[in-house]
Amino acid sequence: MTRFSVSSLVVIALLISSCASATPLATQPSASATAATSDLAPPGSESPASDEQSAPPSPGVQPLRATGGSAILEPGTYVLDQFPVNLAFDIPDGDPPGWHVGKSRSEVAVVLWYTPPEMTYGFAFWSAENVYADPCSPAAGELVPAIGPSVDDLVAALSSLPQFQVTAPVDVTVAGFQGKEIELTALESGADCSEVIPWTGADDTVGLAPGDTFRVKILDVDGVRIVMHSGDEVADGDAVVEAELQQILDSIRIEPLS
Repeated sequence: MTRFSVSSLVVIALLISSCASATPLATQPSASATAATSDLAPPGSESPASDEQSAPPSPGVQPLRATGGSAILEPGTYVLDQFPVNLAFDIPDGDPPGWHVGKSRSEVAVVLWYTPPEMTYGFAFWSAENVYADPCSPAAGELVPAIGPSVDDLVAALSSLPQFQVTAPVDVTVAGFQGKEIELTALESGADCSEVIPWTGADDTVGLAPGDTFRVKILDVDGVRIVMHSGDEVADGDAVVEAELQQILDSIRIEPLS
């Protein structure tokens, strides 16, 4: 199971919840054709995604696809058209350009700034439907019965797991959708537990080593929870790339699938 290690990341994660209206993606202007450590494979390690489209992209908006190799995303607007919700963002015209697609499937999408031989910045989105009965041992299976679909259900489930220390939830709004922000800290869980997994996620999810912290914003888009993560792993950051990352995050638009 591929996982994001967050031992040296500054992380924001979003898990989406409200019925407010996001700006329709079809109205967004487009330019010309627009986390993690070594646990995340660099560009080219994954073949192009084969999932069926869940909805066609709006005019002027390009579907995000894992292109393979070291292909760089052209500046412009991209949409996660295979994801449970339509989520669009803008890639700016950087100099030099350097944003790549790491993964793009129905349950996970990863975009990263790749400076060989390492990824230094990235953001990602996951769906999050349940938690594991034992976050130290995903093989033991998911929690039964599964958690409910609301923001509060996931907050309560994560807060009840003894492998995490969780802060009190704070109200937040992202792309017009309200939710809750919490920070998880992975606790020591024995010598045989090198990392804990906060939520389920097919083949790609998040792994936290003891002492790691993970900040998440939990939101809901018409009953669909999603997770967004962004961060860096560099001690001395690149101000230009950091500004581009913030610009991308600020450009995010979300709407339910019709």
